[in-house]
Amino acid sequence: MNTPGTGEPRPAGTSVDPDLVRALAGLDVEANMLVVQRTRRTVMAAANELRAAKLRSRRQVGLILLAVGTLVMLLTPAIWVVADDLFGGEHFQDPPALAISLVVTFFSTIFAALVVTWRHRESSGREGH
Repeated sequence: MNTPGTGEPRPAGTSVDPDLVRALAGLDVEANMLVVQRTRRTVMAAANELRAAKLRSRRQVGLILLAVGTLVMLLTPAIWVVADDLFGGEHFQDPPALAISLVVTFFSTIFAALVVTWRHRESSGREGH
């Protein structure tokens, strides 16, 4: 018997694995099907995890956009009043401008705390999976 690819005779002590020959010839269909099924299950699990991660990411982006829109909607009148007062000749240290500045700072701080909480919840949720 010749060595494949070289045409040289094979040494007498070397034997061919019959299972390998059957697998290469396509005769061991059950072993191939087990590998195919295991691979298919692994790929499907990875695809499901990816789909869930995309859905979670989309939901988080939507919530953040909703929060930013709400914050802007709530703070726009206050910012408008401060800008109107400042352009009208009042100083920044006048009581109305100072009060509205404190309100804007307060809402911004609450929003920042919410973002930090959401990020922390997101990161601890990923570690749990």
